[in-house]
Amino acid sequence: MFCCDGSSFGNTSAAGFGVVVRDHDCQVLGTLTGGIGIAFNYTAEVYAIICAMELAIEWCKEKILIVSDSQIVMNEFIHGQIPWFIRSIWKQAVGKFSQIKYNHCYREVNFSADSVAKKGANLAPGERQLYTGRPSSLRRVEMSNVKYHRFC
Repeated sequence: MFCCDGSSFGNTSAAGFGVVVRDHDCQVLGTLTGGIGIAFNYTAEVYAIICAMELAIEWCKEKILIVSDSQIVMNEFIHGQIPWFIRSIWKQAVGKFSQIKYNHCYREVNFSADSVAKKGANLAPGERQLYTGRPSSLRRVEMSNVKYHRFC
């Protein structure tokens, strides 16, 4: 499972992405964070998913679950309506998987990826940090047996 999030400090400002990789028991296998530069939050959300797919290829994963709190971006990927600026990279990546599932979650259940994405927004454009295992900076992670509530 690749939990993805994008972050920007204001819309069209310093942006970054974060990915938290988890196994079938929800244990953290690693994190990836990266700086994008000046961008919209939408762009950061899209890059988070693409970078998660690239990481899955690097780690030789054939079946993946992509999770994001961006409903718009998730719907676009589910329906194959990939933004033009990333479509060719997506087409190359998709061919390397036997199965890809996309799942939308609420922001309240994506706080670990959000934390990693905010770190990415502080990185220089193109800079990435990959951690194997759970980094000490990731203090809290979502648990599968805990119910999270959305307050309006």
